[in-house]
Amino acid sequence: MAKFNVVGLEEVEKKLLQRAKATEEAVPEMLKAGAAVLVKAQQDEIERMEIVDFRDMKNSVKATKIKGNEAERYIEVYPHGKDRKGVSNATKGFIAQYGKSNEPARPWMTVANEKCANEVRATMLEVWEEKQNG
Repeated sequence: MAKFNVVGLEEVEKKLLQRAKATEEAVPEMLKAGAAVLVKAQQDEIERMEIVDFRDMKNSVKATKIKGNEAERYIEVYPHGKDRKGVSNATKGFIAQYGKSNEPARPWMTVANEKCANEVRATMLEVWEEKQNG
């Protein structure tokens, strides 16, 4: 009869648990750091395209709280609230993004997201590496 003996498995388990804990800590920080870059990019693009109504929409671009479950986490970035006239900033952003029959589309969100995609990834990777190696 064969005999199977494993030595050192406790150390492997310990390292895996440490890695899991570092991941749990890193993901929320990664999301927040990436969202901050995206918020700035969207605000800059709104101003660059002059999609501003007393800057209400630009200033309303914010990141939501972290959403999702254990398998998937995410943050949404978009204009929140209403302007001083009571008009939804998200609605204004949607109309600017896609246009309407008498107004051409000005895809501020698409442009901003594409412009900052590499910076968002780099920022999130930096946080990841800091948490995993630090």
